Amino acid sequence: MDPIEVFASKAERYARFRWTYAREAIEAIFDLTAIGLDAVVADIGAGTGILTKNFAGRVGQVYAVEPNPEMRRQAAQSLEAFPDCVLIDGRAEATTLPGSSVNLVTAAQASHWFEPEAARREFYRILKPGGWIAILRNDSKDKALAQALQPIFPPELDTGHLMVGKNRPKTEYFCGQDYEKMDFPFTTWVDRETFVGSLSTASYAPEEGSERYTAFIEKAHQVFDRFSQGGGIEMHGATELYIGRISCA
Repeated sequence: MDPIEVFASKAERYARFRWTYAREAIEAIFDLTAIGLDAVVADIGAGTGILTKNFAGRVGQVYAVEPNPEMRRQAAQSLEAFPDCVLIDGRAEATTLPGSSVNLVTAAQASHWFEPEAARREFYRILKPGGWIAILRNDSKDKALAQALQPIFPPELDTGHLMVGKNRPKTEYFCGQDYEKMDFPFTTWVDRETFVGSLSTASYAPEEGSERYTAFIEKAHQVFDRFSQGGGIEMHGATELYIGRISCA
C-alpha cells in the first residue's frame, strides 16, 4: 500500500475525531520563534488541518502541504474561513515550495511517515536563514487503556513497515543539536462516539464496510464500557514538542 493512500477512506472521520495539540505547546512555538503576522509557515503532512488551524490568522501565510486529495478536501473545509491558508499538493520530501520561503516548518503526527534525511534536506531548502522547525506528537499516558486497546486491532493490518520514520529519532531533523524537547500534559474527556470514532481513524484500523470492521467496532465499545464513567472517559496524554533550527542540509 502507498502510504499516501492509507487515510484516504478515513479523512472525514479523521477531521471529526482526531485530537488537537496542547494549547501550551502551540504557545511555546510562538514564544520561542517570535513569529507574527510577517511570517510564513509550512505545515507538512497537514492532513485535515488540525495543526494548521493553530497558525491561521496569527501569521501572514500558512501553507498546508498534504499529498492525499481526500485529506486536502477535508482541510479545505476546515480552513475555508482563513484566506491566509493555502493548500499544497506536496509531500515532506518534495513540498513544491520555493527555496528560502518560510520562517517555520511544522509537522505533527504525520512525521513518522516521512523519510527523515530527505525531509530534512527539503526543510533546509525551503526555510529562510535562521528559520525554525517544530515537530509535535500526541502520546497517550493511559497505560491500562492502551493495553486493553492493542488486541482490538487486527495484527495483519499493521502499517508499521510503512512508517519509515517511526523509529528514527526526531533529533535527526536538527543534526543532533540546536533544539529543545518539551512535553505538555493534557486531559480530555471523550464520549462514546468520539472514543470509537478516533480509534477507527488509525492507519491499522479496518476499513469501514470490511468483514473485520464490525468485530473491531464491537470490541471498541466493550473497551469503552470497561473504562467509562458517567458516559465518558477522562483521557490523559501529552503533546511532545521538538523545536529548533536545522543546522545541516
